[in-house]
Amino acid sequence: MCQSNSRALNVYSRIQTFKNTYHLPRLPTPDSRLPTPDSRLPTKKTPMSYHLGLDLGTTSAKACAFSPDGKMLEECQEAYELNETAAGAAEQDPEEVLSAAGRALTSLIKKLGEPPLGIGISAAMHSVILLDEHYQPLTQVITWADTRASVDQFSEEEKKELLRRTGTPVHPMSPLVKLNFLADEFPGIWSQAKYVSDLKSLIVHRWTTDGLLIDTNLASATGLYNLQEKAWDQDALAIARIEQEQLPTTVVPTTRLNWQPEIAKKMGLPSEIPLFIGGSDGCLANLGSGLLEPGQIALTIGTSGATRTTHRSPTIDPKLGLFNYHLIDDLYVMGGASNNGGKLLEWCHEFFGNHFESIRKMLEAAKDADCNGLIFEPYLYGERAPIYDATATASFKGMRGHHRSEQYAKAVIEGITDNMVRIIQDVEAGSQKAERIVASGGFTRSDWWVELFEKKSGREVVVAETPQASAYGAVLMARIGLGEISLDDLKSTHPRG
Repeated sequence: MCQSNSRALNVYSRIQTFKNTYHLPRLPTPDSRLPTPDSRLPTKKTPMSYHLGLDLGTTSAKACAFSPDGKMLEECQEAYELNETAAGAAEQDPEEVLSAAGRALTSLIKKLGEPPLGIGISAAMHSVILLDEHYQPLTQVITWADTRASVDQFSEEEKKELLRRTGTPVHPMSPLVKLNFLADEFPGIWSQAKYVSDLKSLIVHRWTTDGLLIDTNLASATGLYNLQEKAWDQDALAIARIEQEQLPTTVVPTTRLNWQPEIAKKMGLPSEIPLFIGGSDGCLANLGSGLLEPGQIALTIGTSGATRTTHRSPTIDPKLGLFNYHLIDDLYVMGGASNNGGKLLEWCHEFFGNHFESIRKMLEAAKDADCNGLIFEPYLYGERAPIYDATATASFKGMRGHHRSEQYAKAVIEGITDNMVRIIQDVEAGSQKAERIVASGGFTRSDWWVELFEKKSGREVVVAETPQASAYGAVLMARIGLGEISLDDLKSTHPRG
């Protein structure tokens, strides 16, 4: 499925109030006090007019074309299933994802009629696939959302020390924990496993001649990578019961790959078209949104929720319970992710299905409701940040007979909001107080919910419209790799408010 962006949306423009669309500003030019729409990055004149970002998400692959000045020109999306057949399972079929990714790329290039200047790849974090000696999958892609693994074998001190060294919380989402689960629960498959991969590494192996590689964004989200040493953590590998030789080789996100000629031909690409390994969706979203300094926090609430900021330390206080992943050079992305975002609204609407025609109507009804002492603990799907407890449960407190359905809906929304504000406060404690919160995701369609965040956080909240920020971040990594721009270019055009 391809979608044109007829207005060629600018990724960056001037900040407006939080009720309006928010675009990050460019630097002023000599001709005008206001930033010009296309001056954010230096461009390179060339007959070809776009770069391509491929974003491998939880339920779809998106191929997005961006002009050299940052306008999204076209998007092609190919869906695949997230299989949740067993309790706690959340898996993808690797062959289905590979096929969808190839179709998305091919469709976009065919639509635009010419190959891109370069391609960068973004992928979701925390995936695991066991491979045999021929690099064939023995398992499905076990995604970040899979909660079957247990952390009971880890002491609190072990959790803190692993988090300090690797930047990844000890939680069922972590590949470190997933590998223990696979070894214990599937010993037959485990004994056949020669290599441990993630989704993107498998694609790199299939599409290129470079072997099994992983970028440092994704490596730093495995729980197996030592951020200070910038190498696989030997103690973590021992806990996971694997050897370093079983893992992909780590490379920086700007690493250029070499196409398998037959794969490039199948996609309608000359094999010399530059392909770059890119990074993880969360880290690249910060890069693509221009959030490269502390003082600004990204807040996203879609199905789940996340807050992120960029800073310059490979270590953070493990007591905060936050993740800390490598972005590029001396930049790291710190933050927290919640399982309980907009998915709770779907549950609430289904639970009170006879009372609200739609989720939108439920939000409208909740707007002016007074909870009147009703409180919702929002851990319906277990939790990552701020408590990192996969067994946590949700509950209503203060329930009385006079409470009505719209008050329950309001309590759910306030519960989500309070939980995310707590994560924001933890992020601030690990970096600095935020000048503003840059909000994105489905919740921003509700003005009053955005206003509620501003009230509860005590921060200015602005709504970002950055089309496919992770895909654009992958494009920026490709452009750095091509030498068209530098990280200093991006830092120098970062808005200071």
